[in-house]
Amino acid sequence: MESKFFKVSALTAAMVGALSAAPVMATEDSAAGPEYVVAVNEFLDDSTLAGVAVVDTRSRTRTSGKPGGENGDSWSRLDYSAYNLILDFTSGYHNGWLGADIAGYVSGDLYNDSAVHSGKNSPNYGRTLANEISTSTNLDWGSGDGDPVKITKAALKFKAGQNVDGRFGFTQANGNGVLGNVWSFVPGTYRGAELNANFGNFKATYFIADQFTAPWILSEKDYAPTGWADTKWGIAHSLGLQGNATDDLFLQFGIGQVTDVRYQNGVDWDIDQATGHHDAIDTTGYKVYAKYNINENMSLAYDFYGVNDDVQYDGLGYTTGLSFNAKFGQFSWMTDLQYAKSDNDRDVNPRMIYTYGMTNGTYSLWWDALSDWNKSGEVSIYNRLSYDQGNGWNYYLGFGYGSGSKSAADGAMGDWDYESEYAVNGTVSYSVPNGALKGSTIRLHATMLERDEFAGAASADETDLRFQVIIPYTF
Repeated sequence: MESKFFKVSALTAAMVGALSAAPVMATEDSAAGPEYVVAVNEFLDDSTLAGVAVVDTRSRTRTSGKPGGENGDSWSRLDYSAYNLILDFTSGYHNGWLGADIAGYVSGDLYNDSAVHSGKNSPNYGRTLANEISTSTNLDWGSGDGDPVKITKAALKFKAGQNVDGRFGFTQANGNGVLGNVWSFVPGTYRGAELNANFGNFKATYFIADQFTAPWILSEKDYAPTGWADTKWGIAHSLGLQGNATDDLFLQFGIGQVTDVRYQNGVDWDIDQATGHHDAIDTTGYKVYAKYNINENMSLAYDFYGVNDDVQYDGLGYTTGLSFNAKFGQFSWMTDLQYAKSDNDRDVNPRMIYTYGMTNGTYSLWWDALSDWNKSGEVSIYNRLSYDQGNGWNYYLGFGYGSGSKSAADGAMGDWDYESEYAVNGTVSYSVPNGALKGSTIRLHATMLERDEFAGAASADETDLRFQVIIPYTF
């Protein structure tokens, strides 16, 4: 759909103007008069301007699909160093009810030796695989070739008393319901509106949107050039209710719908184009979450996220799990248990549109361990031990295992064909505890993922080594 709002270039100019003016109060001799002075100062009162500089360096290997190689050969599919320079301006409220939020980022690759598209008939030929940090020309290919500036938020906001607030424009979902955000170091962007209302200890949220872009692409037109991601949709909307039922019990419920979803039903991989689309369907999402604080150091949570999708699941696909967290002095322990299932034994994606990068859900279990642990029938468990040294140094070591999925020969559908999998991952990080650079973090993360593939299936093992530098600053 062609944008009915102003273009990115205009948004960029607006953001630069707003950010430049943000720390400065209007003077009494403004040519616009004293009323203008009062309005501007009120608008900027309680405003914040925050920035984050990020450098992400990564090598992610895979044991299948090596160009010119054989199954089992290890190669770096992602091998890059990329940066984000992020600014986020949040205004105060004019007359106590009207404000604006604007955010965006500049990105690029310091180097990029990731996979390069080798199909000479494809319009993506010669383009580098997207790393999801720097902007790309489409969802999969053209890393660093996109416009280096993206506006992630440009929204008006309002409030009515203490119990009602909302916003509309280019924005993000607040997570209350079934619509969430696709993230890299910045969130993806919806074109839509949100309304919140507080009732005692509970908050109700209605969110509606007609467009979404993943963080590293600029337009919804950037999905189709990947072929497999060529998906159309109409309206996505969600209703959520969350709050504290007691001092120790937090509850969240959500229901939502996406209308007129049209998935591709075939791809010409030689030219990266969809050969046709399924008939339009409506999908429905469901969310149930509960967290109980056993005591001040222990909690137990339950999460369910399900989607009715007649094309992808022939009905219902869902992911559900339990999460136990405990703290013992400087040590922390986490155990998550998860189960995924769909009516037709397809891999489960906890979002209302199956296609990656095209909106997101609000499922909470995520282990930074390469696999999605989402094969239909798979039961998976993840354990993590963390240690906070107390002087800025933090460490964790995790282990995950999953099994129970069917083979492709027995009708299972998904990206890989394996009987079981396990992963070991760990992180070492240091955050500056005080001073001008307080919160600045360096982080080294590594994961090894091994899979027991069914007979005849392609190797599906991966490793990941990632070094990140994150420097936040509030002006």
